[in-house]
Amino acid sequence: MKRTEDIVVPQLPSSSARTKRSKNQRDASASLPPLPEEILIEIFARLPAKTVGRFRCLSRSWADALSSPSFVDLHHQQANNHNQQQAGLPPNLFFTTSQRGLHAWRDGRPVLHPLTGGATLSLLPQLDHDRALRVLTAKPCHGLVLLHRWPWHGHYVCNPSTGALSPLPDTKMPSRMCHRYTRLPNTFLNCVSYGLGYNPAAKEHKVVRLFYLDGGRSAAAVATCEVFSIGGRQACAHWRPAAQRAPSCTVRPSTPAVFFSGRLHFLQQEPGGYIVTFDVHDETFGSLMPPSGLDNVTFELAVLDGCLCLHYGDAPTSGGDDVQDTSNFYIWRLRSYVGAGQWEQLCSIRRQSWPEALVHLDRISPLEIYHGGNGQKKIMFATSTLTVFALDVDVDGGGAPEILLSPPTGDTMVDSLIESNSCSDVMYNFIESNCGSHSTVGLLEESLVPVSRGSEEMVFSSPSTKAWSDVLKWLPTRSVVPLRRVCKDWRAVINSDRFMQLHAIHANIVSKKSPKIMLIDPLSGLFSTLPRQWRELHPRKMEGFLFCPRLGSRMVCSKPCHGLVVGSYTTQQYSFDFVCNPTMGYYKEMHLDPDGDDTFLAGRIGLGYDSRTNKHVRVRLVYHERNKDTRNYRLGCYVHLTDTEAAWRPIASPPRPVAEMQPIHVDSKLYWMVDPNLAGTKSSPTPGSGCEILALDVGTEEFEVLQGPRCSSYDEITSLVELDGNVCVVCSDRGANALVIWKLDAGNVWAIGRRVELREFSHEYSSQETAPMAIDPTDGRLLLSTGRALGYYSPTTRTVETIHRLVDQDAMNFAPILSEESLICPYIRFEKATYSIGM
Repeated sequence: MKRTEDIVVPQLPSSSARTKRSKNQRDASASLPPLPEEILIEIFARLPAKTVGRFRCLSRSWADALSSPSFVDLHHQQANNHNQQQAGLPPNLFFTTSQRGLHAWRDGRPVLHPLTGGATLSLLPQLDHDRALRVLTAKPCHGLVLLHRWPWHGHYVCNPSTGALSPLPDTKMPSRMCHRYTRLPNTFLNCVSYGLGYNPAAKEHKVVRLFYLDGGRSAAAVATCEVFSIGGRQACAHWRPAAQRAPSCTVRPSTPAVFFSGRLHFLQQEPGGYIVTFDVHDETFGSLMPPSGLDNVTFELAVLDGCLCLHYGDAPTSGGDDVQDTSNFYIWRLRSYVGAGQWEQLCSIRRQSWPEALVHLDRISPLEIYHGGNGQKKIMFATSTLTVFALDVDVDGGGAPEILLSPPTGDTMVDSLIESNSCSDVMYNFIESNCGSHSTVGLLEESLVPVSRGSEEMVFSSPSTKAWSDVLKWLPTRSVVPLRRVCKDWRAVINSDRFMQLHAIHANIVSKKSPKIMLIDPLSGLFSTLPRQWRELHPRKMEGFLFCPRLGSRMVCSKPCHGLVVGSYTTQQYSFDFVCNPTMGYYKEMHLDPDGDDTFLAGRIGLGYDSRTNKHVRVRLVYHERNKDTRNYRLGCYVHLTDTEAAWRPIASPPRPVAEMQPIHVDSKLYWMVDPNLAGTKSSPTPGSGCEILALDVGTEEFEVLQGPRCSSYDEITSLVELDGNVCVVCSDRGANALVIWKLDAGNVWAIGRRVELREFSHEYSSQETAPMAIDPTDGRLLLSTGRALGYYSPTTRTVETIHRLVDQDAMNFAPILSEESLICPYIRFEKATYSIGM
C-alpha cells in the first residue's frame, strides 16, 4: 500500500478565493480546522475515477497531485476495495455497443447520465459509429482492458473508467503476416492471439501477441512473439521481439490470452493441448497442462475469485425436434503451478433447470465469483446476447440462474443501444469461427491508469524523427520503401498514416513531370511500365502486359485519388471491381454487392477522398432494377470508408440514374453523368437543352444535381474527366472529328476550355473513341487514349505525337492506367490482394 505522506495534495482554496458568503458562514468555517492531507488523500482515493477527474480541473497543482503515479496506484487499490466491500451486490460491469460507447452497469442497474439520461459511461470519439467493440480482456489488468473492433479493424487499449483509448499499431494487417497472404490465405490474420499483462516492478503494461505462421509444404511452421510496452522505460511506438524465442505451438486463432499471477496464458488450436505461458516480467515462456481427461475438449480460461480457472461445456444433444437437457458446464480451478499444474474441479453446473433461452445459447463464459446478500458465493456469467446471470456455487448443479441483466432492460436508451449492437446470424457465425468469442461485457473497476500516447504521437515526438520525416516525404515511393528496413523507428514513421498522407501530397509536388503511364492486368493484379522507347507494341512478343480482346471484355479505371485507383473489368463470363496503387504494386479485387445487378456498368464504382477525415471513400452504385423500355429503375448507393468499415453501407438513393461513364473525383466530390434514358417520366432532352450531372459529397454523403453544358446533342458526350482539378465534359464533334472539352468554372458556369482537332489523324484517333486522360504539367499537352494508341496533343501546333500504338492485333486493346507517388495500401478483408513491391 502506498504511503499517504508520499503524495503532496495542494491546500484547499482560501476563503478570499471562494464565493462571498454571509458573516456567520465565514465565522463557522474559520472555526473548523483544515482537514489533514492524509485524510484528503484517503477521501480522494475512494472516489470514482470520473469524480477525481473533475477535481483535476481545479488547478494545475491539483491535476499534478491527482495524476501522480503514487496516487494512481493508491486510488486503484482503495477505490476498488471500497466497492468490493458492498456485500450482496454483483460486480460492476461495462458493455460495448456499435454507438462507439462504453456503458456502465453498477449496483445491479444501468448508470444514467445526469444530463442526457443515457446509460453512457464513456464515449470513444476516435472510433467510427458503425462497428461494435469486442471485449478481449473481460477482467481488467490493473485498470486497463484490451478491445478489438471486429471483424478486422485493429486493437485498442482502453481505460473504461475514464474513456481513454489508445490504438495499437500494426494490428489491422500485421506486417509479419501480410507477405504470407498470397501464398497461404487461410493463415492470414487468423493465427495470432493477443494478451494484456502488467509488470508491477516496472509499472508497465505489456500487450503481447503470439503468432503461428504455417510455412506450407516447403517450409516449417514458425511461432513468434512480439511485445508492445505501455508506460515504463521500455515504452516505444512499435512492436519488438520478446526476450525469449517462442516455442513451437499452434496458437488458437484470435482467442485472447488470460493474465494471472504475472503470466499470460495462451490456448492452442488443438483441443486439449497444453497452455503456453508467458512471464510478463522476464518475457520467458513456459507450459501448463490442463486437467487430465480433457484430450478432446475445447476449453477456455478465466480468472475467478483470484484463481485461474478452466471452463468448458457439453454441447446440447438433440433427439428429434427436442433438445435433450443433458449438457453440463464444468469449471476447474488451478491449485498450483508445481510440475505440469495441479487442478481441482470447482463445480459442475447442470442446465436442466435453466430457461430455454439460456439452454440454447452457443457461448457462455464466467466473469467473476462474488458474495450474495446472504453470504453465499455466486458465479456471474456473460453470454453472447448481453444477458448476464448468476448461479450459486454451493448449490448442487448451480441451481436456477438469477438473471441480472437481460434485454430488454426497461430503459429505452439502454435497449436501443443493445438492439443496435446485435448482428445478423451470418455475421455472428462468421465472427465466432474467425474471431473467437464475441464478448461485449467486461468487469468494471475504478482506475486512473493512463493508456499512454498514441503510437503516431510517440513516433513524431522525437525532434530527429520529425526532421527525418520532413526529408523523406519529398522522396519518390521507390526510394522510401527500402528505407523501412533501416530500423524499426523508420519503419514506424513510414508506415504511419500521418506520413503517408504527407508523402502523397509533397512527393507529387516534386514529381510534376509527364504523367506516369502503366499497364494493368486485372486478372493477375500485375502492373507493367511502358518505356518511352517502345512506340510499337507487339502483343505476341510482350508477355506480362495486358491486352484485352475488343469483343466481350472491357475495363475502365479512375484517375489516381491520393494515390489509389479504382476500376471495373468485365468479360462474357464474369465481372468485378478492383482498387490498386500502381506505384506500390498493390491490387485488390472487390466483391460485387449482393442482391444487385451484376451486369457491367462503367460508372458503378467511384473513389473519393474526404479531406476532413483523411480517408478514402469507395462508392458503388447498383441497379436493383433497370428497364430501358419502360424507363423504370431502382438505383442503390453504397459507401465504404477505407480501413474503417468492414462492409458496404447503404446511403440515400441517388436522385438521378447514372450513365455508362466512369465517375471522377474533384474536391471531395464524386461526379457522374446522368442517363436520360432512365429518367422516369421525363422526356429525353432536346438538342441544346444540355445535360445533367450527379454529384455526391463524400463527407456529408449528400447528393445534388448540376446542370451540364448545353451541347448540340446529348449523344455527342463521350466522357466525363478531371483535368487540372476541374470537372470537364468531353463532347464529340463527329463532322469535324474534334473533341470539345467543357470546363466547369467557379460559380457552376460552363465554358469551353479547349478544342482538340483530330481531322488529320482520323485513321488513328476517332473523336468517338478518343478519351483525354491528363494534361502534361511540363508543356500543357493533352494525353489521349483510344485503347490502341496513346499520344500527346499539342494545343499550339494542333498535332498529335503518338508515343505507343498496338500493331498486328486488330482485335486487341491495351489498358493504360495513370499512377502517382503514394505509399497508401488500404486493408480490405475478404478480397484477394497482391503486392509486387516488398512490404
